[in-house]
Amino acid sequence: MPAARWSLKAPAPVANGWTGVSSVSPLATLTGSRAVNDPGATNVAQIVISGTKRHGSESLLSMPAFGDAYSDDEIAAVANYVTARFGAQGSRITAEQVATLRKQAVE
Repeated sequence: MPAARWSLKAPAPVANGWTGVSSVSPLATLTGSRAVNDPGATNVAQIVISGTKRHGSESLLSMPAFGDAYSDDEIAAVANYVTARFGAQGSRITAEQVATLRKQAVE
């Protein structure tokens, strides 16, 4: 978990808040979202790797890609932390699974 806590000092907590509820937009809220309730953490890991853009009614929300900045171990730790903190149950995605997702993102 220490890697996840260190990694979460990045910009995401500013947009999502420590409760998982966004003060910026409901589209950025983590708590209760499908991605954080996925026990495999696939969507969370993919978003950390590749980033995301969501079009709201009044604005564009985005999260930058962190795939080049973090190792597979760090991304797995962040995904497991996010699903445990904001989801119904924590995931146990591994660095090996993240490596596979990373390869798929490049294809």
